[in-house]
Amino acid sequence: MNIGITGGIGSGKSRVCAALAALLSASTVSADAICRDLLVVNGKGWKGVHTFLGDEFFFSDGQIDRPQLRKALFSNCELRKQMDATLHPLVREALVEAAREAKQQQRILLAEVPLLFEKGWQRDFDWTVLVFAGEETCIRRVVLRDLVSEEDARQALATQMPLQEKIRLAGSVIDNSFSFAETLLQLNQLSQVIREGSLFSGPARRI
Repeated sequence: MNIGITGGIGSGKSRVCAALAALLSASTVSADAICRDLLVVNGKGWKGVHTFLGDEFFFSDGQIDRPQLRKALFSNCELRKQMDATLHPLVREALVEAAREAKQQQRILLAEVPLLFEKGWQRDFDWTVLVFAGEETCIRRVVLRDLVSEEDARQALATQMPLQEKIRLAGSVIDNSFSFAETLLQLNQLSQVIREGSLFSGPARRI
């Protein structure tokens, strides 16, 4: 089974994905990690973004100035669109291949994909799990994690699909707004449902 894990920026989806993978003894793959691999110097993705970025966001050795680029992406919609158009087809290709291999080996794969619903990739997976947290909680996490301003964090959050729309599209919904102990209770229930094979199609349910 291939399960897509998604959620807005600062929702804590990476931690949730890791915890659920441990409960299920599942393999994991991350769209963000794939992006990082694609952006190694002279890699396929690196060449693509260097074409339109020029030298502004690159050090002399060719490495990307990631903090500076991240700040620019938060505030520049057109730049973000160019990055997405360059990298996302390559990322999807890698995710589909990982899912294919998991099916062949009859193992569970959890794929962490931040823009799963925004890009319409949910059909690539057997099931989807949405992780969410309150807006102020997400803002605080992003500011602490990425060392950006609150304004930048709010701009990034504002570019994403509204939460209620994601809930409508998701198979299961995990509330990660409070203590992680509370989140783990939900994940234990979800892992049991997955192991029993009793997942169903229909409206999202909070597990």
